[in-house]
Amino acid sequence: MGLPRSTYVKDGQEGVYHCFCRCVRRAFLCGLDPVTHRDFSHRKTLLLDRLRHLAAIFAIDVCAYAIMANHFHLILRTRPDIAASWSDLEVATRWLTLFPHYNHKQHKLEPPSDMQISALVNDPKRIAELRKRLSSLSWFMGRLNEFIARAANKEDDVKGRFWESRFKCTALLDVAAIAACMAYVDLNPIRAGLASSPEDSNFTSIQQRIRAWHPEMLAQNSVPIEDIQKPADTSPIPGPLPPRTFVSSDSSSSWLCPIQSDTHRRGILQIPTADYLDLVDKSGRLLRSGKRGAIDADLAPILLRIGLKPDAWLDTISRFQSRFRLAAGLLSSLRNFADQIGRHWLTGLTAARAVFVTSAQQPV
Repeated sequence: MGLPRSTYVKDGQEGVYHCFCRCVRRAFLCGLDPVTHRDFSHRKTLLLDRLRHLAAIFAIDVCAYAIMANHFHLILRTRPDIAASWSDLEVATRWLTLFPHYNHKQHKLEPPSDMQISALVNDPKRIAELRKRLSSLSWFMGRLNEFIARAANKEDDVKGRFWESRFKCTALLDVAAIAACMAYVDLNPIRAGLASSPEDSNFTSIQQRIRAWHPEMLAQNSVPIEDIQKPADTSPIPGPLPPRTFVSSDSSSSWLCPIQSDTHRRGILQIPTADYLDLVDKSGRLLRSGKRGAIDADLAPILLRIGLKPDAWLDTISRFQSRFRLAAGLLSSLRNFADQIGRHWLTGLTAARAVFVTSAQQPV
């Protein structure tokens, strides 16, 4: 029996979640359809632009993403603390930017007017409701999936369901689970045989991070960075977006949550960015070889620091989604989570014993 998502994804509480969506039937999100031979690759840019647009409006951090041919992965962190710091004026402006007025006479979307913003600000009850929605995982994913579905159906001149179901969601309970799931997401194209290295993995967060870290590391056959960064003409972004409460110093990845905290933003992991890039790069090389191989001696200490067993690492990042369902994390984290939602057992407890180290096993 399924568990209502509201049981473990609660509005007003910070959390990190792995979200996954797949297209229905033979629909191709943004790849080459082998039956009709139509190429929908342009939809990757559409989805990425929409994701960046929503990240600028919502109090939600985008920590990792991978856009594949018929599905995509996201790792998102809800930030109700940021939404709580916004003024009523900012909440109203963000909401009206998310749902802009459509001018039927001129056939275009218009930025929010002062009159519309004032009317919303003068309704405290409505503002309180919208403040919660702007840090809601369901509202974020709903606005992303609805936009892509409508655009795809319009392009295909069809009606009906585009996504096979509502997005699937796994709670990531601690740093070990977040690191393992981020590597799993970032290495999706390599595991699928679509890329030979992380820097060649187009439309992934790891490629964006590598380009921001070392701009000279541009793969010869990768998508030009300007094609990814420029907004698509079809994206309904009426006028300038309201700025986030914090802004990264790196303009090419300011909307993506940093790995390590800096003076501008709170990071997602407790390791330096260079260590995470090295972790994914070396893991990708082992996956690409088609063999299990051995964990590099330099890689093992990084894994132990974040609570992962080196001998189980490759299996973890290859089969993360099948090992965990409602939640992923250390055994103690999963037991606490089970108590919170009133469960005696969870899928993933056995995997947690095999994959994650206990606090006593971690190096001091």
